[in-house]
Amino acid sequence: MLNLISISFSLKDETRELALPFIEDWYDTDKKYVLQATSGSTGTPKLIRIKKNQMRASARMTGEFFNLSACENALLCISPEYIGGKMMIVRALEFKLKLYTAPISANPIEVLDFPIDFAAMVPLQVQTILEQNPEKLNLIRYLIIGGAPVSRQLEKQLLEYSCEAYSTFGMTETISHIALKRLNNTNAPFIGIGESSFSTRDGQLTVNSPELGISNLVTNDVVEIIHPHAFLWKGRSDHVINTGGVKVFPEQIEQKLSSHFQHGDYFITSVPDERFGQCVVAIILKNKISKEELMSSCGVLLEKYEQPKKVYVAEHFVYLANNKLDRTGTLRELEFRS
Repeated sequence: MLNLISISFSLKDETRELALPFIEDWYDTDKKYVLQATSGSTGTPKLIRIKKNQMRASARMTGEFFNLSACENALLCISPEYIGGKMMIVRALEFKLKLYTAPISANPIEVLDFPIDFAAMVPLQVQTILEQNPEKLNLIRYLIIGGAPVSRQLEKQLLEYSCEAYSTFGMTETISHIALKRLNNTNAPFIGIGESSFSTRDGQLTVNSPELGISNLVTNDVVEIIHPHAFLWKGRSDHVINTGGVKVFPEQIEQKLSSHFQHGDYFITSVPDERFGQCVVAIILKNKISKEELMSSCGVLLEKYEQPKKVYVAEHFVYLANNKLDRTGTLRELEFRS
C-alpha cells in the first residue's frame, strides 16, 4: 500500500483519514467511481462515472508533463473527497511517490521542514502561506494551483520564490486538470497536457482528449484559441454580465483589480437593472477594502462599462465545501440581510 506519512502535529490527521478509504477502494475490483460534476461543463450538476483507467491516464499525462518519474514525494493538502485530492493520490500511486499528508487548512505547510517535489493547493492556501511563512514555498519544487483563478498579485508574488508554480484548468469531467499555465508570465496561455486539443463552439471551449476518451466536451468557459493545444482563458459564460448589450467577464475585472487589492477580499458580480438589464457590482469584505478606495481604483484600472455601479460590504464570503467562492450564496446572504 502507498506509504502515507503525516507531517501534521495534530493528533487527528483528517486528510489521512479521508485518503485511506480511497486507497483501499482503489485496489477493489470496482472499475468506476461516481462523482458529482463541478460547474465546469454545461448543464446542471450531475453524477458522472469515472473509470479507473481514465484516472490512471490523467495521472500519466500530468506525470509526463512534470517528469514525476524522477521525483520522490508528493504532498496531499486538499480534500480527497473531491477529484483534485483523489488525483493527487493516484499520481503518487502511478509514479510510486511517497505521499505526505497535511491538514486541509489555510496554511497546510506551516510545519513543513523538508523538500516536497509535487503539491497541489487552492489560491486561498497559497495566499495564506505568502502572508504567514512565504519561505516555506521554497521547499516545494512543483506547485499546481486550482479551484479558482490565480490573481495577478498572487502570480507576481510567486515569482520571488524558487517554487515552479502553475495554474490549472479542468473539471470533474476532465478528471482534474487538462491544461496548465506556468505562472511566470501574465499573458501565458494554458497548455494542454498529453494529446489534449481545444476548439470553440458558439464561443465556448470544447475539449478533446484521446487518452481520457473525451470527445467534443463543451464547457462553460469562454476562451481565445492560440493554437489547437493552447488557449487564453477569459471567463465563464454563466458568470458573464450583459450590461446594456456589452458583455463583461467578472474574472477579467477581478484580474485587473488584483494588482491593487488582495485576492479573496473582493469579487465582481451583477444584479438586475431596469435600464441595462444587469449592472456590474462589487462585493468587498468589511474592514478589508473601503468603498472609496475601491471606486477610486476602478476609475483608473477599468473601462467605463466594467466599473461597478454599486458596492456591497459583506461580513464574510460564502465558500463551498471544496473552498471555491460561492458568488451566488454570498450575494443571496447580502440580499437577505438587506
